Amino acid sequence: MREILKIMRFDFLTARPLAIIPAVTVALIFFGLSLFFAPLICSYITFGAMVFVIPLQAVADKSGFHKLYGTLPVRRSNITRARFLYIFLVHFAVEILELLLAVTAMSLKLYRVLPNQNSEMMQMVKESFEDTRLTLLMIIGAFTVFCLIFSYMEMMGQIYGRENEFKIIMITLGVLTGLLIVFLTLSDHEIIPKIHMPSLPGTVQGLLLLGAALNIVMCGICLIFGEITAHKLAKREL
Repeated sequence: MREILKIMRFDFLTARPLAIIPAVTVALIFFGLSLFFAPLICSYITFGAMVFVIPLQAVADKSGFHKLYGTLPVRRSNITRARFLYIFLVHFAVEILELLLAVTAMSLKLYRVLPNQNSEMMQMVKESFEDTRLTLLMIIGAFTVFCLIFSYMEMMGQIYGRENEFKIIMITLGVLTGLLIVFLTLSDHEIIPKIHMPSLPGTVQGLLLLGAALNIVMCGICLIFGEITAHKLAKREL
């Protein structure tokens, strides 16, 4: 575990010089908008997590980090596992930040200083500050979707090569679309039973529990993706 933590710190220090200014800029812009227009805008700060992940491979290739990794007294499999835990923790940290900023926005309610308080638009703004469930849903959803996408693309990129990422995206979308069409067709013809999506919790406490559960699930998925990737790369090295 100590090796994994060291590599995660190394990844963070690698991305920080390139990521810190864009991430802070994104956070300030969307937090500023959320203060006046809707707390759920804080969910867009998730885009800031991208800049802590995307530059890693480019910097590694440019700087020859693969040679450095080969000289470090750590196992290659732990380097791979560390990348996936890093992706999870970056998105998790941003999710917590979004929650804190959203709570701040809902507490301050700075929309009250804007003109035309009786206009239809301002009434919609007021409702957005009162809809805590929607704000939580957006933040939790953004975390889940982006963390899943980046961990999946990291796995496929390491296994099949970064140069094939566009092909991987197209194949993945094609497979998912095909499965969806087959499922809907079979379901419409009652060949398979229809699956009803479970309803979302009706309370803020319920959504918080859902969010905690999704965090645990995403952590597990990142760990699984890391193990799959490490296993595949180990075979290739042999």
